[in-house]
Amino acid sequence: MNSTPAQAAGEQIIKVDVESFGVRFLVPVLSISLTLVFHVLMQRVAGPWLNDHGIGATCVILPLDIALFMSSAYIIERLLKSRIPIRRFVTLNDAALTLTDARHTPPATIHINWDQTINVKAWRFVIRRRTRIPKGWLCLALQLLQDERDMIIYAFMSAEDAEVIPGYHNFIRLRPRKETTSNTDLNAAAEQRRLLKLENARWEDGAEVAPDDFKAILSSIKRHVPGWA
Repeated sequence: MNSTPAQAAGEQIIKVDVESFGVRFLVPVLSISLTLVFHVLMQRVAGPWLNDHGIGATCVILPLDIALFMSSAYIIERLLKSRIPIRRFVTLNDAALTLTDARHTPPATIHINWDQTINVKAWRFVIRRRTRIPKGWLCLALQLLQDERDMIIYAFMSAEDAEVIPGYHNFIRLRPRKETTSNTDLNAAAEQRRLLKLENARWEDGAEVAPDDFKAILSSIKRHVPGWA
């Protein structure tokens, strides 16, 4: 069952990694398996009857296969997301932003306190290939650094939605490596190298949240971090 903790007054619990690898792997596998079983049963049970009445079995069964696959994928995805335990979550309130990682024993936590100095690094890049994220959408990523503590949170959203979020102009475009190596601006090249290291960290263990939750985090940053607007 879902292991998200109880929510206190004035506090927002944000699920992390809802689109986990397990969900992305199991949804097509289970949907295809269910559709194949349905197809075989329909061919054996309804196929002879349809053919005897002059109706092409394939013309009837194939559309049913497609409808079953699409509907079962939707239902299975919702069921898995509600049943697979949440291993990481973010707690957002007026005092702090906390990332809890229950993949460790005991769970590891990272606290970013709003009343202390926070260094924010933000970057963005365009999705070039269509996967589960539409081609042309943006990945928006944040590193929040406080003393020796840091966390990387990111989200995917369309360019139209991204351009109206709080502090969008603070997100530096992550340039392709080829473009970075040919850049004669030493400061810009150094900044891009730092962003590439952060992007590698995001890829390895960043915390993905839903777009609306990302906007809520940005709103808190706008209230508590000077210069973010």
